[in-house]
Amino acid sequence: HVRSRRQRQMCIRDSLKDEKVMANRIDYFYYNWGPYLWSTELDKNIIDKLKFDGEKTKIDYNSTLAGHLDNQFGYDKSTQKWFEKQTKEILSVYRQGHCEYHGLENFEVKYELVDLWINYMKPGDFNPSHTHAEDLSFVIFLDVPKELDKERQDFVGTSTPPGSLCFNYGTQSKPTWARTGVHIVPRDRGMYIFPSLLEHTVVPFKSDVTRISVSGNFRMTNRDTLPDNYY
Repeated sequence: HVRSRRQRQMCIRDSLKDEKVMANRIDYFYYNWGPYLWSTELDKNIIDKLKFDGEKTKIDYNSTLAGHLDNQFGYDKSTQKWFEKQTKEILSVYRQGHCEYHGLENFEVKYELVDLWINYMKPGDFNPSHTHAEDLSFVIFLDVPKELDKERQDFVGTSTPPGSLCFNYGTQSKPTWARTGVHIVPRDRGMYIFPSLLEHTVVPFKSDVTRISVSGNFRMTNRDTLPDNYY
């Protein structure tokens, strides 16, 4: 696919026999493939409400999720409806970037929020490699304790640092050009949106703290109005 369909230009300077220099313009483009992983920072008011409503909910989500966590709870319908409104513009910006990245025409795509839950991650908890249902998924970090920074800095192994969020879409290789995954160090208020079928993992940590995050899924509702194999 072509990055945003815009052609880039590069100048190559050729020396001529009379020692004058001419600049030749070469039009080119380059291809992107692989998933579009997008990140932004949410407003503090959204984070605070998700925390507040998360403390009140008692809807047990453990049996519906892949995570090895004891404290995963679903939000009620009123919070889901509020969150769907808050993220409408965010999804629009995501869609614009997604289309530019893959060289797609930006047709109107409508989404509805299907799931929304809060995770209280404690020492030793983890999420094995898994995917989500629906079309788009996301993770939001509400509270990332500072102790996790020190644990990552003290880590001396060769694998992914403690508490990382990892995305993979193939077998990893050492050459930089052949990398098929990325690991993310969670930050307060960070939101990450990705295709639901993109495999991801959450690495455990040892610090005696609780990290709070929110996850959810969006479903495309107007697929029948879009070209075949559009998304």
